[in-house]
Amino acid sequence: MILPPETKNAFSQQSLIAVGCSVSGQGIGTWQSGRIPLHWAASGGQKNIVNYLLQQGSPVDESDDTNWTPLMIAASVGNADIVSVLISRGADVNALNQTGQSALHYAASKNREEIARILLANHANINAADHMGSTPLHRAASKGNIKIMKVFLEEYSNQLDLNARDCVANTPLHLACEEERMEAAKLLIEAGASIDTLNKEKKNPIDMAPPQIRNTVRRMADAAMYP
Repeated sequence: MILPPETKNAFSQQSLIAVGCSVSGQGIGTWQSGRIPLHWAASGGQKNIVNYLLQQGSPVDESDDTNWTPLMIAASVGNADIVSVLISRGADVNALNQTGQSALHYAASKNREEIARILLANHANINAADHMGSTPLHRAASKGNIKIMKVFLEEYSNQLDLNARDCVANTPLHLACEEERMEAAKLLIEAGASIDTLNKEKKNPIDMAPPQIRNTVRRMADAAMYP
């Protein structure tokens, strides 16, 4: 396959070798974890190359050896334009990788607000649980990613499972308290998150907070209950 001249300089040497094999990656075998040129273009933020490869018939949802799709990569690295291009070409917004994570998990984990909005507008599952039972809200709460949390809590509250439990029965509020994400905890409490839910260790969210901030969390809970 011959690339248009304007795209050649943008590709890494690895990707040019891959593209030389084929747009679908046939002939590459298991080289570089099973990724095809579209994965590399998405990773490098090369929108023109992404468009070109798709025009040439590159499979939009091809997964690598760990089931990462180009859309997951674009969401993780934070390229909203490429996310939009891939979705416009039919990328599955709810595809899951080897650990059960979707593109929205990565947007939530890395505080990619614009990308989260794009994914949700295209029917991404806001409550998708990975193999550890973590939802995108678990990821955002544990990281203290306030922008993402506000999108979830303010714009998708009718779909959101606020008290979803992971594999050890922690809710997003458990994780926010454990990680000392006070603003995240406040948002969750004000949205109605339960402060009484017990995890598998029989601990509620306040129990998970370090001793020095437990009273602060209690005051936030009281303020939400008795404004």
